[in-house]
Amino acid sequence: CAGCHGEDAKGLDGTGAPDLTDADWIYGGDAATIRQTLLAGRQGVMPAWQGRLSDAEIRMMALYVEGLSATAAGDAP
Repeated sequence: CAGCHGEDAKGLDGTGAPDLTDADWIYGGDAATIRQTLLAGRQGVMPAWQGRLSDAEIRMMALYVEGLSATAAGDAP
C-alpha cells in the first residue's frame, strides 16, 4: 500500500493514488466499498488483491483504511 499511498497513507505525488486519511472518496469510504476496491481493484490502476490476500486480511485492511479517514475527521477509530 505504501508504494502508492505513502507510509502516512496521504498518497504520493505522481502516482494518482488518493489520500486515504481524508474524507474525500470517489467510490465511497465505508468498509464495504473499500473491501470491494481491495477485491477487484479500480480503473486498472488500483490492483485487485483477491487471490493475493485472504478474505480475512482484506476485511481487516478495509476496516483499517476506513479508520484512517475517521481518525482524520476527528471520529473515534
